[in-house]
Formats: sequence, C-alpha cells, structure tokens
Amino acid sequence: MARLDDPRFAPDCTITFDGAQVPARTGESVAAALLAAGRTIVARSSKYHRPRGAFCLAGSCNQCLARVDGLPNQRTCRTPCRAGLVVETQNTLGSAASDLLGIVDRVYSRGLDHHRLMTWNRIANRAAVAVSRQLAGLGKLPAHVVAPFPPVREERVDALVVGAGPAGLGAAEVLVSAGAHVLLADQERRAGGRLRCRLELAGDPPLAWVGDVAGAIARADGEVALSATVTGLWTDGGLCAVLLEDGPPPRLRLVRPKRVIIATGTHAQPPAFEDSDLPGVLAARGLLVALAEHGTVPGERIAVLGSGPEADAVAARLTAAGSQVARAGAAPLRAIGRGRLASTLAAIELADGTRLDCDALAVATARAPAAELPRLLGARMTFDAGSGNFQVSAGERGRVAAAVYAAGEVLGAMDAAAAAESGRRAAEGALAEAEADRG
Repeated sequence: MARLDDPRFAPDCTITFDGAQVPARTGESVAAALLAAGRTIVARSSKYHRPRGAFCLAGSCNQCLARVDGLPNQRTCRTPCRAGLVVETQNTLGSAASDLLGIVDRVYSRGLDHHRLMTWNRIANRAAVAVSRQLAGLGKLPAHVVAPFPPVREERVDALVVGAGPAGLGAAEVLVSAGAHVLLADQERRAGGRLRCRLELAGDPPLAWVGDVAGAIARADGEVALSATVTGLWTDGGLCAVLLEDGPPPRLRLVRPKRVIIATGTHAQPPAFEDSDLPGVLAARGLLVALAEHGTVPGERIAVLGSGPEADAVAARLTAAGSQVARAGAAPLRAIGRGRLASTLAAIELADGTRLDCDALAVATARAPAAELPRLLGARMTFDAGSGNFQVSAGERGRVAAAVYAAGEVLGAMDAAAAAESGRRAAEGALAEAEADRG
C-alpha cells in the first residue's frame, strides 16, 4: 500500500492508530489514510473477532468502525483526518492486527450458537453468557460527555434534491434554471458522486460540470449542503418533511420542501464467496475516489472483480497508477488470507482452480440501489433478476409519491449520462406538478 508519488498527495499531518503514528492528509478519511499506510485491518467482528477492514469507503457498511477521540463506533471512512486525531480499535484484546480474541474464530470454525452454549448446566450457562458479553459488542461508552444537538432549525425551500451525483446535479440544474430555490444535499464531503472516480466512460459528464451546477445554485441563493445526511423523510399535512443532519458542528435541520427529488444512487455490495470478508476486499468506486483525490494506491497487485465497461475502466485506472492488475471475472471461489490471528487478502482462487496472487480486490460488480428514502414513503419495489437487486418502481418522470420523484441509479443500473438525464426528467416532472397545483 502506498500513495502516488505526486506532491499534490503528500501527507501534511499525523494521526495515531492503536498507538502508532500514521501519516495522513488533512481532510482525507481515516480509512483512506490507513490504506495508504498499509494498515488494512481496522476492526474486528463482534462475535468471532474476525479481522475487518474498510470495504465500501463510503459509509454504507460497518466494516471499519473504530473509537475516534474517545467516541465509539465511528465509521473511519466518514471521519476526516486532522493533526492529532486518535483512532483506536474497539472490542479487542490487543490491537486490530493482533487481537488475541481471534482464537474464537479458530476454536469455533464451524460456527458458534451462543443460544445453546453450555446449556447443559445453569451455572455453566450463566458463566458462558457473562463471558460472551465481554467478548462481543461494539466498544465502550464515550470517554466524555457528547454535546447535544442544538435546537432544530426549521426552514422551507422550493425543492430538496438528495444526492449530488449525476442524477441530482441534472435535477438541480433544471430546477435552478426555472428559478426554484434549491437545497442540494449529499452525505459526502464533495459533490459529484461517481464522477469523482474519474472513470471517464463514454458519455460521462465532465467533472467540471459539478462546479458549474454548484455555482448556479449559489448564485440563485440556494445551498449545496455536503456532509449532510437525511435521517428522516415523512409526509406532514400533505407536504414532505425532511430531517437533515449536517455540520460540523453537528446540527439538525427540519426542511419542508415543496418538492423532493431522491437521487441517492447505489450502495456497494460485498461479494459472496468464501472468506470474502478479509481486509483488502474493497469497493471499486470508493477505491477510485481515494486514488483520484488522495493518491491512495491500494496494493501492488490488484485483482478486479466484475465485467463490463465500468470494470474495464477500473482496471485501466489502477494500471495507470502503477499496480499490476489481473481480472478475476465474476465468479471467484474463495479468498485466501495470510497470517494466523491477523489475516489479510493474499490471493483469489477462481472456480477453474486458477489462483491470482494479490494484495487487494477491487469489486466492480452490480451495486444495490440506495432505496431507503423512497421506501419510507411507500414506493413500490421491483426485483431485477439481472442485477439481483430490488429497485424503485416509479411512475412517469420518476414520480413515487405526491411531490416526490426518484432519479438515477436508485431506479436501476444506468450510466452517468443516463442518470443525469433521469434527474432532468424528474425535475421537469416536479415543475410540471407544481404548475398544475397552482392552476
């Protein structure tokens, strides 16, 4: 693991991980900094104490939880680095790389049913339950009192667009051009969605378009809220109410938009094969964002899992970064780890018996639509056999409920150009509905 040899990506601060000093870049995620420093093991699973490392690099899984400045269960992929930040593995006897409790995984290699553990004797069972409670869990209570959120601020906008990827940007562009007061929210620290990967697929909008749309929103007295998470969405009096958390400092906002466009994109899906949870198995899009913005090179020998234009582009980007790249196709048999108590990816074995030695696997297979918000409003879901995922089934122009539209990959797999056009259609539908309401 390393960084690109480029002055733009030189570390400018130091964080502490399990007592060791780790060079980092201010603002990059802790997970990315640890990857660049060759520290793939970040955590341990709560029951078997199997090694865990970052997977999605985007906050949609819980593979990289750690204690940060005394606060437990922080996603290191969502925690920005700064000088003096202290990160500690939680729920271990030792460190992330050498957790002695990892012996549980070896002793109970065929599985452990804690509901039946030592049930032959009441005293023995109570002792087993007491011990298991100490072995499992998600860390200790915070080391200091966490300040409460300030009073909720209520505000109104013409339109709230959730997601600042191609679909959300396309929607916001149309809404702003029609004179709407727009709030564009995204949980990432930068706008752009998959455009930040620099995949440069045919038809992809240029990355500069992100800044153009953000500038247009600002000039129209709107807002681009980054590091902002929608934690609630419901109807209230016939209109939507949205609870938005952003910061720093942390705050809650109760937004009452006249129209909502949900362009939340997709979540990375862990591959399903033996030992696919080993550290070093990484979602391709999150990996490419870390490479493009912080120069993080995940390994010297990288296998790319998946097929199609996106997987081809992932392989090309990693090759250009200086890594040896092999294609793992779409059906590995198992992952092979190295080390005893501390295991990281060492090779991928394919179904035909071929072994690919590698220190990272970039997963570029089908992603799952991030449909949580539309489902809160009762949106109908359909199963897509091709991708093996459920996706939002929307009406004309992406309408899923009164004054609510969905756009982009949340409706199913599509390229960035198609997602942007989907966002534009959703915005046009929202404007037409608003005009009809006024009439």
